[in-house]
Parts: sequence; structure tokens; C-alpha cells
Amino acid sequence: MINFGKLITASITPFDKNGVINTDTLWRLCRKLIHDKSDSLVLTGTTAESPNLTKEDRGIIYSTAKEAVGDKAKLIAGTGTYSTKVSIEYSKMAYDLGMDGIMIVTPYYSKPSQYGILKHFEAISNNTNLPIMAYNIPGRTGTLIELETIEKLVNEINIHSIKDAVGNIEFSKKQIDLVGDKTKIYSGDDALTYDFIINGAVGVVSVASHVVGNEISKMIELIQSGMTSEAKELNLLLQDIFTLIFDEPSPGPIKSLLSQTWENVGDPLLPITPISEDLTLKLLDNFKKIQ
Repeated sequence: MINFGKLITASITPFDKNGVINTDTLWRLCRKLIHDKSDSLVLTGTTAESPNLTKEDRGIIYSTAKEAVGDKAKLIAGTGTYSTKVSIEYSKMAYDLGMDGIMIVTPYYSKPSQYGILKHFEAISNNTNLPIMAYNIPGRTGTLIELETIEKLVNEINIHSIKDAVGNIEFSKKQIDLVGDKTKIYSGDDALTYDFIINGAVGVVSVASHVVGNEISKMIELIQSGMTSEAKELNLLLQDIFTLIFDEPSPGPIKSLLSQTWENVGDPLLPITPISEDLTLKLLDNFKKIQ
């Protein structure tokens, strides 16, 4: 089974001042993230502003990232949409361009039944050979993938992994107990990573790892080495930045902090707007304290 590792970064998409993908910056960003201990990258996901990306944009992103990363890390394409047909089309393109896996979010807006969710994943699985990461985020999609459906996704469709952004650690504990021995479960929330790993998850799909990847990787290693006190201390140090990067609509905050501390990655595209000056200062101040 392909291994996506422990630390996966949900990558942003850099844009220039005209809202065009900045491929040079994207190339360097992919290299930076791998240098900062990311084992895999998720491309064209929520943090990448996927609703604003055309099919052509996706192709450019996949090709650029593949050239930058080579065999140093795995690349996971966010190809899920609220259209099963379009999701299949994007998934086939991801395969053709050398992606290592796909991430499929629960169909949003249409709010399908649990049976509809199952059939959506089944149809995509039947049309690709790439491993599937199921992305459960009811706060954005309006629909929870329930535990019974998760069990069917694992046992009947053989999904590779789960990104759990449900925001309910009790739900996540039950999920780990139910299918954790059959599939890889990742925290989809930086702030809950410690709790997830303590309870048996394998890692995190992170936004904060754009700027504190080394620290998150170290925290996971400490937990898995039994050094939980040290891990808890590091987790407490990181909690403010985990919170601040979602104080205003994402990916505005993480893009701002990247532009301040690394290289200009541009503003998010509408309807997401640049962040406030107050949050900009708080992010930079907190980042300096961690460093």
C-alpha cells in the first residue's frame, strides 16, 4: 500500500497580482515544504482555493509540483467536487499527470444521502487506480460521512485513508477504533493533531505546516516515541498559530504569513479577501515567538 507519511501539507496556490498562478513560486514552495518535513502534499484542495481553479489550472499545478518534487514526496490531488462526473474527469487527469493519490471531499451543496455519498465514492473508485483519501468536513460540505458509511467505504470500496475534519474528537476516537486497523486516519485540523495521534491516527493534513512543518513533524515523532510530555509542551506552543491561521477565512491568514516570512505568494482570490492588519501583526508576532 502506498504510504503518504505522517505530515501532509494542504498546499496553497500562489497567484501573481493579476490572479494568475505563479508557477515559479509554486515550484519553490513545493521544495520548501518537503525541506520542512512534509512527506506528501495535497494540491488543489480547499487551501489551494479549488473552486477558483479551472481544469487547465489544475494541470499546470500538477505538472509544476511533479517537476519540483520528483520522487522526494507523494502528491495527492484534490479532485472531489459536488459532481461525480467532474470528479471522475479530474481524477483521470490527476492519474495521467503522475499524481500518487486523490482526495475526495464529501459532495457539497447538494447534501446527498449516505447512500449517495457511498455511490459517489464507488463511481470514482471504479474509474481510477489511484488510492483515495476520503475528506470528511461537514462544516464546509453540510453533510457528515457517518461512521456506518465510513465502515462501508473502507470495507467495500477499500479507500486508502481518511482526512477527518469533523471537529469532534469523540467521533474521531470511535472512527479510529472502528477502522483504524484497516485504513490510515489523518487529523484534518492542526489544533487537534496531538489528540488524534495520541488516540492512534497516523498523522495530519496540515495548513500550519507551511510555516511550522519542522515543529509539527517533531511533535508527531515525540508522541510516537512515547515522549508525550515533550510533545504536549510543543503542542501548547503551537496552539496559538493553529488558531490564528483560521481567525479569518482561509487561506488568507496562511498566505499572509508565508508572504511575510518566506516569499510573496499573492492574495487569495475572491470571494476570499486579504486579512486585516491586526491579524497580520498577530500572526507575525506569534511566528517569531515560535522561532
